[in-house]
Parts: sequence; C-alpha cells; structure tokens
Amino acid sequence: MGVLNNIPYVIMLAGAKDISEGGTALVFIANTMPGLVCKLSVPYWFDKVSYKTRIKAGAFLMASSFICVSCFSYMNEINPVDNDGLNFNVLMQLLGVALGSAQGSLGEASLLALGGKVDSMLEEGVGARRSNENNESVYIATEGVEEMEDDIVEIDVKSVSIAAFSSGTGLAGVLGFAYVYIFTHYFHLSLSATLIVALMIFPFTYWIIFVVLLAPYTVEMEISSEITALSSENSMSNTETQSSPSRRDDFQDHPPEIDDTVSIRSSSSFSLNVSANEMKPLEKFWFVLTLWPYMVPLFVVYAAEYALQSGVWTSIGFPVDDAEERAVFYQFSNWMYQAGVFISRSSGAFFTAPMWVLWLMPVLQIVNLILFYLIAAHHFLYNYALLAGCFYVGLLGGAVYVHGYSRINKDLPVSKREFALASASVADSFGIFVADISGLFIQACLYRSNRINGAVAVCPL
Repeated sequence: MGVLNNIPYVIMLAGAKDISEGGTALVFIANTMPGLVCKLSVPYWFDKVSYKTRIKAGAFLMASSFICVSCFSYMNEINPVDNDGLNFNVLMQLLGVALGSAQGSLGEASLLALGGKVDSMLEEGVGARRSNENNESVYIATEGVEEMEDDIVEIDVKSVSIAAFSSGTGLAGVLGFAYVYIFTHYFHLSLSATLIVALMIFPFTYWIIFVVLLAPYTVEMEISSEITALSSENSMSNTETQSSPSRRDDFQDHPPEIDDTVSIRSSSSFSLNVSANEMKPLEKFWFVLTLWPYMVPLFVVYAAEYALQSGVWTSIGFPVDDAEERAVFYQFSNWMYQAGVFISRSSGAFFTAPMWVLWLMPVLQIVNLILFYLIAAHHFLYNYALLAGCFYVGLLGGAVYVHGYSRINKDLPVSKREFALASASVADSFGIFVADISGLFIQACLYRSNRINGAVAVCPL
C-alpha cells in the first residue's frame, strides 16, 4: 500500500518540468499544500471516519488527479503556449496535482495509523503472556508495558507494519520516476498519455488491495475497541465501588508526585489509560505539541531536501543553459534520491535509530543544501558525480522518516500510537511546504546566477 499510496505523488513530481518548466516549485507546492491542510485537520476528525471511507475517498481523488492533469496537459500539447509562465491550462494541471496531494496525505496518515495499530495488535497478541523471573505468568498490559514488582519495563516493539509501509513509500519514488521516464523516453508517450495509463492501473488497484488485504484488520480493530471500551467501563465501575471515601479524600489531600523527567511515553500522554478518542479537541492539540522531539527532525530534514529538489536541482545541467539537459539532471537526481529513500526506509525492519541519530541527520541534510547551492551557483565539482550526493540526500531523508515513526511506535503507549502516528505526519508535509515556497526563490536566484530565463519568481537577493 505504501507503493500505491505514494506513486501518484511521485509521478506528478517526475512530470513537474512538463507542467511548468520555469515554475517547478509551483508543482511542488500544489503537490504539498492540500495534503498539509488535510494532515493538520486529521486529529479532529479521523476517529469519526472509518478507514474504508478514507481509502475510498483517496482512490477517487487519485483518479480525479490523473484525469485533470492529463486532460489539460493534452490541451497544452495540441495548443502550445508559453510553458514558462502561468496560463489556464497550467493552473488546471496544478489543480489536478492538488487533488493528488490530498489523496497522498489522506492515505499516508491513515495507513501509518493503521500500521501502528496492527503492530500493537501483534505485540499484544490478544492478551499475550510472558513469564517473570520466578516463572510466574505476567499479563502484558495493553499500554505496551509490563508491570513486575512495581517496576515498569519497556517491551521492544517491532514496527513491522510501519517499516513495510515506509519501505513501500520509498519504492514508490523509484518506480514513479522510472514509470514516467520509461513511458516518455522509451515508448515516446506524452505526459497526458502516460497519466491515462496510470489512471487505468493505480486507483482501482489501490482500492482493491485495501479491501482484500487490510479491511479485515479494521473490522477486527473496531470489535477490539468496543470490547476494550466495555472492559474499561466495568473496571472503572468496580474500582469506584470498592474505593472507600477515606481513601479518595486522602488522594485529594495528597496527590501523587509526578517526576518531570519521565519520558513522553509515560507522562505527556495525559493518562496512559485514556485513549485519544476520549480526549477533547484542546487536549488533542496539546498532546500533538508533546510530539515535538519526533516532529522537529521530520520537519527540518524534509524542508532541506525538498528545497534541493524544487529549487537547486532544477537549476543544474551540463551545460546549464540547455533546458533539455537541466530536465535530464532533474530526472536522474530525483531518481537517485528516491533510490536512497527506498534503501534507508527499508532499514526500519532491522533496527530503530536512537534519538541523537534522529536529530543529527537533519543537520547533515542542511549541510547538503548549502553545499549543493554553492555548486549550482559557482560550478565547482560540476559533473554527474553529483548524483552520488543526491543518493546520500535520499538516505538521510528516508532514514528520518522511518525511524521517526518507528520511535513513536516504540516510545508511546498503545492507546496513543494510532493517533500520534497520524498527527505527527503533518511535520514532514509542513517541511515540504516551506521548502517549496523557498524553492521558488532558490530557483529564481540560481536562474539569475546562471543567466537563465523563465523563472516565475524574482530572486530577493
């Protein structure tokens, strides 16, 4: 599902130069902004809409995106106009890209949350039991911790579903660029024809695979949630009945002390026993803010790498004043980037990076952005060896993605994981959006530096 969910997004990026050569960043913005709005809103309505309805809406949006971009790309082909500027056909293609953005983010937030939930179900094992040091059977609490003589011990959570989804999204990058390149260069099809073929393949497959393979999990989750809710109500009722008034008064007079050093896993969740669905909107908002240790690295690494894609790499070519050569480098640089993303996102199946590594990688990505900008402006080390650097950029970006979400799945209690995974996904989308805005001006500055015409923005420097 990771491949099918993200491949329309990548196809639009691969065709960005055909949609607007001088305003590539506009395509990136259209491919990000609707998705950002979707992810910003998900904490407040995801629990009210079933997974099946969300994926069905995603399949419809995907098909609409392919139709819109294909039709107006064809209009441009039969009635060519200046593709460096903005015209009605380009604007309508951007609208189609925006529909695909909404689909991608809706599906990503949903499938990440579903993956976390499935991992939690596998971990729990329907009341899994382990043995303590005395070979006594100890029940594994549904919050993902094990109570042994008042000590809390973390269970090693295997984020199998999240790693698989992340790996699939990385593979989508490779396949998406390969799909566009093969159909446009080997079969000599136009962008519009390439998208019509995609229309016949991806939306239907996306929906069918979800219905056949994943929908049964969502039914099981709904039943499990109802049982858990009933059990919680009965437990609370029994506790209130057994509690004496004097004990409750003593609790009010002497509330338990809370250690400020406790991790997000145990303290910032407001209550380990309260699920996200039971939280009020303001409580959800504050809970999302507590996810900043995971969201900041996601934001920074994506802001840096997409500034490279939408700005710097569009301004490199050998020679740089040849539009076709710039388009070739754009294709291959993004292809190498996506290969790096696929490899690093697949690493989540084998280990989970520590927090200090998660924070180091965005710093390295910023260094990459500065170095590539200087190379594009001053042409030192200016050859196809730069593709190795593009691959390295993908390795960093993909690693932060999979290990950021894996850490959320590992560090947070079961009752909060599904909500946290869906909510934290706004960080990378917001980073991409900021990068796409800056990419417009980065491209304009590099176009001016290399004496290239056609940029849709004006360099502010």
